[in-house]
Amino acid sequence: MIRTVIVDDSAVVRSILRKILESHPKIKVVGEASNGKELLEKIGLWKPDIVTLDVNMPVMGGLEVLPLIKDRCPKCKVIMISALTKEGAKETIEALNKGAIDFIPKPKSYSHIFEFEKEIISKILAAHSTEKGIEDISKEKIITPEIPKVTYKRLEQNPVVAIGVSTGGPPTLGKILPKIDKDFPAPILIAIHMPDTFTNSFAEHLNAKCSLRVKEAEDGEKLEKGTIYISRGRINMKVKGTPPDVHIAYEDPKGSIYVPSVDELFYSVAEVFKENTIGIVLTGMGNDGSKGVVEIKRKGGITIAEDPKTAILWAMPQNAINTGSIDYVVPAEQIPALLEKLVVGVGVKGGDHEYKGN
Repeated sequence: MIRTVIVDDSAVVRSILRKILESHPKIKVVGEASNGKELLEKIGLWKPDIVTLDVNMPVMGGLEVLPLIKDRCPKCKVIMISALTKEGAKETIEALNKGAIDFIPKPKSYSHIFEFEKEIISKILAAHSTEKGIEDISKEKIITPEIPKVTYKRLEQNPVVAIGVSTGGPPTLGKILPKIDKDFPAPILIAIHMPDTFTNSFAEHLNAKCSLRVKEAEDGEKLEKGTIYISRGRINMKVKGTPPDVHIAYEDPKGSIYVPSVDELFYSVAEVFKENTIGIVLTGMGNDGSKGVVEIKRKGGITIAEDPKTAILWAMPQNAINTGSIDYVVPAEQIPALLEKLVVGVGVKGGDHEYKGN
């Protein structure tokens, strides 16, 4: 049973959340609080696995109490409940960088409750699964095949990097992108599962931390090396053209399960950039990106997965590894150095993940 606590200053919201969460047989609501102070007074008694935390509350808000939750309950996972506003986006991104594992936008209206219900339950189940760790997930039948030995090659002609990420994405990208040098000679495209009201604020947040320029991608804009493009939410980002004259092209998600779709981004860059493509799958739940890495390999590109043992959520990188189409499996903090060696061209030995400069 997943022990869950609801923290929100609205009694109506707490009542709705309790009804939603207790409809699932694996979730038990063990407590409610109207602000952060009340939560801290009882968290030792409740011993929750998961806390759903509102951002704006009287007495003590979500951002103020978040680091204290981690002190009092180190194994407790926090999921933010955020307003779909620009200010709400900034606060939520700050919360994710302070230790919250994920967030869920508040529904715009009653008609969106069903969608909200499905999302919050799936994210609580996913967040709780991280407690088991990669060594204790036999029920999921996760099998890590031997990573194929690959011949190291340097991408020299119009290289591109495409990244797919979901739950745990903001702090993970915060480890990777600021370490990439300002002279990095390739555009970087990122599909992250995030609402469209959040992606511009997220791009601005990263831009303040990175040497490279980070921006929300605009439909029709030409790709430039040394720029990181964050896909807008609720739509699929693709590329079109012939290198070096390549531009962003947004398309309706149609039947995509995950939006923005990592698979659709990977298919697109593989088609346009072919063997000069690097595809990277980072933390997240589900299998988005797994089909895409197969296509990148088929076109002669290079594929990287974050080490599931160190990912905030192991499912996305593990599912990519299970395809047998991943060249490198490394912790997030080692990805910048690997990219420098693959794209800029310092010596690398592939397959056994040993990196040696000349």
